[in-house]
Amino acid sequence: MQTLWQDLRYGARMLRKQSGFTLIAVLTLTLGVGATTALFTIINAVLLRPLPYPEAERLMQMGRAWTGSDEVSSLSPPKFLFLRDNAQSFAAIAASQEMGANVYLSDESQAEYISGCWVTADFFRVLGVAPASGRAFTATEDSPAGERAAILSDGLWRRRYRADAAMIGKQITLNGAAHTVVGIMPPGFSYLGTQDVFVPLRINPAVQNEGHNLTVIGRLKSDARPEQARAELKLLFDRFRAAYPQQVDGKGRETFGLRNWRASLTSDVSKLLWILFGAVGAVLLIACANVANMQLTRAAARRKEAAIRIALGAGRGRLIRQLLTEGLLLSVVGGAAGLLLASWGVEGLLAMVPEGMLPRASEVSLDWRVLAFALGASLAAGALSSVAPALQASRVDVNRNLKESQTGGEPARGRLRGALVVAEIALALALTISAGLLLRTFANLRGVAPGFEAGGVLTFELSARGKNYDTAAKRTDLYARALERLRGLPGVEGAALTNKLPLDAWFNLPYRLAGEQNKFSGSAEYRTVSPDYFKVMKMSLRQGRAFGDGDVAGAEPVLIVNEAFARKHFSGADPISQQVAVCCERGELAMRRVVGVVNETKQRGLNQPSPPTVFIPLPQAGENAPQRASFVLRTPGDPLALSAAVRAELRGLDPTLVFRNMRSMDEVVGRSVAQQRFNLSLLGLFALLGLALSVIGIYGVTAYGVLQRTHEIGLRMALGAQRRDVLILTVKQGMKLALAGVVIGLLASWALTSLLKTLLFGVGATDPLTFSVVALLLTAVALAACWVPARRATKVDPMTALRSE
Repeated sequence: MQTLWQDLRYGARMLRKQSGFTLIAVLTLTLGVGATTALFTIINAVLLRPLPYPEAERLMQMGRAWTGSDEVSSLSPPKFLFLRDNAQSFAAIAASQEMGANVYLSDESQAEYISGCWVTADFFRVLGVAPASGRAFTATEDSPAGERAAILSDGLWRRRYRADAAMIGKQITLNGAAHTVVGIMPPGFSYLGTQDVFVPLRINPAVQNEGHNLTVIGRLKSDARPEQARAELKLLFDRFRAAYPQQVDGKGRETFGLRNWRASLTSDVSKLLWILFGAVGAVLLIACANVANMQLTRAAARRKEAAIRIALGAGRGRLIRQLLTEGLLLSVVGGAAGLLLASWGVEGLLAMVPEGMLPRASEVSLDWRVLAFALGASLAAGALSSVAPALQASRVDVNRNLKESQTGGEPARGRLRGALVVAEIALALALTISAGLLLRTFANLRGVAPGFEAGGVLTFELSARGKNYDTAAKRTDLYARALERLRGLPGVEGAALTNKLPLDAWFNLPYRLAGEQNKFSGSAEYRTVSPDYFKVMKMSLRQGRAFGDGDVAGAEPVLIVNEAFARKHFSGADPISQQVAVCCERGELAMRRVVGVVNETKQRGLNQPSPPTVFIPLPQAGENAPQRASFVLRTPGDPLALSAAVRAELRGLDPTLVFRNMRSMDEVVGRSVAQQRFNLSLLGLFALLGLALSVIGIYGVTAYGVLQRTHEIGLRMALGAQRRDVLILTVKQGMKLALAGVVIGLLASWALTSLLKTLLFGVGATDPLTFSVVALLLTAVALAACWVPARRATKVDPMTALRSE
């Protein structure tokens, strides 16, 4: 122990003495460890930490599955009810459906939009969490005729109602309807993000709604295993198919699937997070290689010290331990600083994450796993950057290194330094190629035509809820009067509305073609629009006519379809005057005549094909007139400049109206590629870090080589070598390493970029152009890094170099 203490004291003294080396090494390790720890903090909370429910490993998602796929998706109400009533492997099964931030909470003092979730009566029992005060929903409240009830989150209870202990039993108004508060959830409870309120789902078994929009979770019985439950579900699906053949995919691939609930929550981001973690791990390896090269250079300068210590009786093991101790000190200091950097970096990373992309984001925090990882990463970095230099430094030729005149390098150390640089460049190339593929993906997405003209369009959402708009006729009248006022504003070229904006939200409903009476023909995006919608959005009419003033209630029911719908069902036939019935949110199926075909528009993302879409004129929507509409206004100027005038005009119409999401359509389109921008930003940042560190590495090796060969260069120049010859010789030394790293990096990238396939759009994972451009770019940067010390070598004074020997 005393010897270890002596090594620590001596190592600390040497590191203080060589403050420049220490500072650079610590900063390099801080960047590597800090970036890796920051990303691990997110991975720990999202992918590794157990869900915050009792015995969370028994929570399973049940849903639709397909032969040959691991995906498990939502269920329709009939399928959920069948599973709930027949599955024997589960203690309880529940369903939920997100309302998003679409719940309109109002009372006498104020009104606001909040997030909500419809749930069945057993929902909280399945999760194993009971309200902190009050009770859960009863089966009666979850029935179609049950009393309206609500359970508040702790956050909403404290923020809106100031933690009023008497809230249980009081009524609140949600979407214009009175609900009795029956419970308040514990602090920190979350489900699918932060939900402010829960209300009963109230499924009506008599209505065979085939929309697959329910998230179904179950709690396995204590004696049941997932494999057993999975086998039972497959048998149950056979029974369901026999009983309800019209509600099953006719191709025979559909079945009931089962997946761990935690895996289901994170399935969309788990692969991306692990890819990013691998990228930041490569940055850490590059940082370790850089520090190892610095350690080799430092050890070379201490060869005489090592020779003297050996001559005085120190063994090789003693030298290795001393150098490892110094490396350990560097890694501990760098790791501590990296942990501080990570605590700040996590906030920055979370700020970059697009809204709704990262599940369990509210749970991200430093815990013992993160601290253990930071310590392990620091020690690993210290070992990786110190072991090889320590072993090399311990191989000292005492007689040779005690000579004052010895200035040449040792071949073994030179080869090791070169190998480290090759590894750095290979890793940096792989990172940069990955970033290049994502850059091309982002550029391709931005080049996709969305099917409408976003420039010059202002959009906002307006809610028509409450007692003043409790009927469809009142809502339709409000929208008509609002559009009339908005069209009269200065600078407004046109105004229209829709129930869902493209690239912002989607709403899918089943439909039936004429002649198919016993089953639905498919499902399509459903849009309720005002007659001027296509004109305002500058969509193209391909066939037939647009909606007009004659398409009102009581007139012939009509609809317009997009090209994808027409191509799917009317290929080879004229779609005009075809009959289509849509199963709307409320009301019976009614046949409508197709009067027009419009161009395709992107609905679920620029990287997704345009889905079949049907458009219904607002005056004919009847009971399906939306309670929340998205308005679109076209202007030749800055759309956001209209915001104040729009608010003033509509408050003059009704001062109780509440607006939300006032933004330009350009912003809507931009948000649709927010995840791709995040992928590019983060991987691009890691690539830049890796590239900078690798360039520093090759510069350092070349500069050190020039220093070690000063005498040789002086001798060559004294014997007649030209400066150009010295320049070429020095650059060639560095470029051999760079080109070796480029070749290895290209081979590694060819194998590794296949992991990015699901993140790419419009470019292959082994795109030759990207590979070539990045390889040439890195070669050029490496050439510049070699050129600087090479130029310095040409300025060596031959006489001075020879006298120094």
